[in-house]
Amino acid sequence: MVGPQLEALARKHPNVTLRIVDIGSWHSDVAGQYGIRRLPTVWLYEDGVLWSKDRDRVFGRLASLQ
Repeated sequence: MVGPQLEALARKHPNVTLRIVDIGSWHSDVAGQYGIRRLPTVWLYEDGVLWSKDRDRVFGRLASLQ
């Protein structure tokens, strides 16, 4: 599971903020608005700017923080 790993990373690094959004359904407004097609969907923002939506790239970047 990815959630516990991300939660541990956020606890370890005070500059990392984790936001979890429960879409509830694939047909929800949130899923449609953000184009969520798979779970988990992981996006990384740095300094308020979207850095990447690519899951492998995001996890690679997060791994460098550990």
